[in-house]
Amino acid sequence: MRENMKNLTRYTREKTSFQGWRVCISRQGLMFTKYFADHAFGGEEGALEAARSLRDEILDKLKTASAKEVLPEYQERFAKPKKGDAK
Repeated sequence: MRENMKNLTRYTREKTSFQGWRVCISRQGLMFTKYFADHAFGGEEGALEAARSLRDEILDKLKTASAKEVLPEYQERFAKPKKGDAK
């Protein structure tokens, strides 16, 4: 049985073929979300491990810093390039 699934959600979308896990952390009016597709991490368990690892990293940083300091760092880390920024 899986333990400590807080902030983790399983997604299985047949119509879009997305299968994977989502990390979602909300604090102080800010929200961070990142998806981990099964195919990119060797299956459901690999995607879960990657999602859990990121979640734990963020929650650990939130123990000593505010969400306004921590969450924007991760938003920028995983942000997609804006149109025109990609080269």
